[in-house]
Formats: sequence, C-alpha cells, structure tokens
Amino acid sequence: MKLSKIAMVQSGYHSRGRVEPRNGTSHFLMQARDVDGGNLTYQTDTLIRFDPDLSRRDMILRKNDILFMARGTRNYSVLLREIPDSTLAAACFFIVRVSIQEVLAGYLCWYLNQSPVDSYLRRHSGRGVHMPVVKRSVLENIDIPIPPLETQEKIVKLDGLMQEEQGLLCELAEKRKTLLTAACLSTIRGK
Repeated sequence: MKLSKIAMVQSGYHSRGRVEPRNGTSHFLMQARDVDGGNLTYQTDTLIRFDPDLSRRDMILRKNDILFMARGTRNYSVLLREIPDSTLAAACFFIVRVSIQEVLAGYLCWYLNQSPVDSYLRRHSGRGVHMPVVKRSVLENIDIPIPPLETQEKIVKLDGLMQEEQGLLCELAEKRKTLLTAACLSTIRGK
C-alpha cells in the first residue's frame, strides 16, 4: 500500500529567516543536530526555544510521529516516543503521521529505514544544488507492506531488542578499550 494511503506526510517548519533562539518563548524547534541518524535516536534537552510565525500548514509534533530526514546523502526515520509540548520539526524533515489503525508507527518507522526503501529513494530522489533531496511525492509513493498487527508488534519488539543489543555492544567495546589501554600503559610503566 502507498505511504500516502496509510499516513499523512507534512513538511517541517519553514522559517522566513534565521531562527533566533529566545528563552521563555512558546515553541521548541527540533533540528537535524538534535537527531542521531546513526543510532536513530533524538534528544530533547538541546531543542531551541523560539517564536514561530505559524501557518495553518505547520504541525506540532506529537508522540508516535515519525521524522523522516529528507535532505542529505542518508535518509532515515526516527520515531518520536516522547516530545515536549509545542515542538515543531525543522524544514529538513518530513513529519509522517500514521492515519489508519492497521499500521503501527513503530513498524512504519522501522520499514522506512530498510534497504528496499533506501533503494527506491536512490532511484527516485531529485538532486538539490548541493545535496540530494527527497520530494514529498516520492516519499508518499513508497510501497509499504502491511502484515497483520501481531507481526508488526513482533517486528517492533525485535527491532527494539536489536537496538538495545547494539548499545550494549558499544558499551562493551568501550570498556574493553579502557581495560586494554590501562593494561598497555601499566606494561610500559613496568608495573
């Protein structure tokens, strides 16, 4: 099923100029620097506060929205699990909001990060002046397989376990590095 049949896709907030951070203002802005495309995570403690010139087309982010990085050499999706009130996404993102009950946001986010989607985007995405850009129409035309909800739930759970495993492996590698470095330093000091 086409993405446009199962989710609403909206572009992020387009500012008329440079976004100026202002403490104590009404809205937050999630920018590319707040999202880690390698780990498919985001942080909210670095969001800037600002006063947007809102239009009817701007969408306030909410739980289970998916941010799709539309610009750059690597496109990826991140599922928003918790987000401060009155947060907007920057224009480099598309906001994907599931609109039917037969699809889990976690499953859709997972699928948008898989190789069939990457291959499709490489074939169909336009090139910007300096970087590749995914057009909204291209994103909306991605074919999304829709397995039963039970299967989607299992995929989401398995993906979460894989991400947890990756985090633990990174921690283990860092501890191993620290231990081996300490052993080597101890050896050259003659201890």
